[in-house]
Amino acid sequence: MSRRELALLGAITAAAAIARFATLDLQSYHHDEAVTAARVLLPNLGDTLDVVVSSERSPPLYYLVAWAWAKLFGTGEVGLRSLSALVGTLTVPAAFFAARELAGRARAAVRIGLIAAAFVAVNPYLVWYSQEARAYAFLVLFAALALALFARAERDPTPANLALWAGASAAAVLSHYFAIFPTAAEAAWLIWATGGEHRRALGATLATAAVGLALIPLALSQEGADRRNAFTDTPVAHRAEEVAVDYAAGEEPDPLAGKAAIDAVQLSAVLAGGCLLAFAVFLVAHRGSPDERHGATLAAVVVAGGVAVPVALAFAGADYLNPRNLIAGTIPLACTGALGFGGERAGRAGRAAAVATCALFAAVVLAADTAHQMQRVDWRGAAAAMGPAAATRLIVTNANGDDPLAYYLGAGKFEGDRYDEGARVSELRTVSTTFEVIAPPGFRLVSEQELEGLILRLYRADQPQRLTPSDVGDERVLAGEPSAALIESP
Repeated sequence: MSRRELALLGAITAAAAIARFATLDLQSYHHDEAVTAARVLLPNLGDTLDVVVSSERSPPLYYLVAWAWAKLFGTGEVGLRSLSALVGTLTVPAAFFAARELAGRARAAVRIGLIAAAFVAVNPYLVWYSQEARAYAFLVLFAALALALFARAERDPTPANLALWAGASAAAVLSHYFAIFPTAAEAAWLIWATGGEHRRALGATLATAAVGLALIPLALSQEGADRRNAFTDTPVAHRAEEVAVDYAAGEEPDPLAGKAAIDAVQLSAVLAGGCLLAFAVFLVAHRGSPDERHGATLAAVVVAGGVAVPVALAFAGADYLNPRNLIAGTIPLACTGALGFGGERAGRAGRAAAVATCALFAAVVLAADTAHQMQRVDWRGAAAAMGPAAATRLIVTNANGDDPLAYYLGAGKFEGDRYDEGARVSELRTVSTTFEVIAPPGFRLVSEQELEGLILRLYRADQPQRLTPSDVGDERVLAGEPSAALIESP
C-alpha cells in the first residue's frame, strides 16, 4: 500500500469521524438509549450486569465497555454516544481490510478497499447507529473484521488465520446474537472450502460455537423477561422491505410514512441504491477478474447467511426479525459494490458509479441532519418545553416516551405498589402523537403546543385530584395510543 493510498484511507476515516462526532448531540436520546443511560449503566458493575440479564436483549460485551466508558465520559448524549462513534469510525478501515481481502490477489485490491471504506464512511444507516448508545456499532465492527479474516482464512487456512477469524466472530456474537447468522455462513463455507485443512476450520468453528453456546442461558433468561417483541405487530413482508430501505435511506421515518419530500428522499435513495448495486453486480460478473468474482461470491454467501436466512426464518414462524438486527449486512454489500466499481476492468463507469454512491449516501446523511422527520423523536425538546415542575405533576406519554422523559426531567415511573393509593395532583401533562386526549374528571385543558411529531398539552384541576396508575394507564388518557405515566416533584 503506497503512501498516497494510506493517506486516502486516512482522509476517508477522518471524514467518517467528522460525520459521526460533529452531530452527536444534534438529536435527543430515544427510548432504548435512555434505557442504556439511566437504567442499565448503574454505578456498580454487578448491578449493571444484573439489569442486562433481567431486561436487555443483547449479550454483555457492549455494556461492559460502555460501563467503563461512562465512568470517564458520563452518560450524556455526547459522552455515551462517543463510544459508538469511535467504533463506527474504526469500522471504516475494517471495511477497507474486508474488501481488500475479498479481492484477494487482484491488482485493484487496494482501490476496491478504498471504495468500500468510502461507502461505509457515509452510509446513512451506519452513521445513524454510530450515533446510538446501543450495541449495533460493535456488531458491525466485529462483523467487518470477521468478514476480512474469513476471506483471508479461506485463501490461506493457517491456524493463525483461522484463530483470528474465530476471535473476531466470537466478539461479534458477544456483541449481538444476530451475528450468529453471518458467522454460521462463514463457518460452513470454510469447512467446505478448505479441503484437506477442514479439521482446522472445524476446530475454529467449534471454538466460536462454544462462545455462542455459553450465551444460551443468558439469551433464555433475557427472552423469558416480561417483554414482548413489539416489532412482530408489523407483517414480516413489511419488515423485510424495511431492511432494504434502511440500508440506503437510513433509519427514520418508517418507509413512506413521512411528508411528501421525505418520502421522495427515501424512494429516490432506494431506487438509486438498488440500481447502483445491480450495476456493481453486473460489472463484477462480466468484467471482474477471477479473484474479484470469487470475492463477490464470498460476500454473497455472507449476505445470504446474515440477511436472507433470518428473513426466511421469520416467514417460517421463527420471527425475531427486527430490521436493525440485520445491520451487519451492510458490510458485505458495501464490499460487493466496491468489487464491482473498483475492479481492474470496471473503467470510468465504475469509478463514476462509486462517486455517485458516495454522493447519494452523503445527501441522505445531510437530509437526516436537517429534516426533523428523519431524526429521533425530540423527547429532549419536549422536556425543555414543559420546564421544571412547580408542583407535583403527572406526565402521560406514549409507551416509548417514558424512559427518555424520565431521563431528561428526572421524573419517576408512576407505577408499582408505591402508588396503589394514587397521588394527589392538580397538574397533568400529556405528550403524544395522537390528537385525541381524554382528560381525567376534574381536569381542564389550559394550553396546547405542537412540536415536531409531538403534541404537548397542559391540564389543570381547580382542586388536587387523586389519581392512580390505573386511572391514566393503557389508553385511558391517550386515545388509541398505549401510554405510560411519570410523576415529578419540584
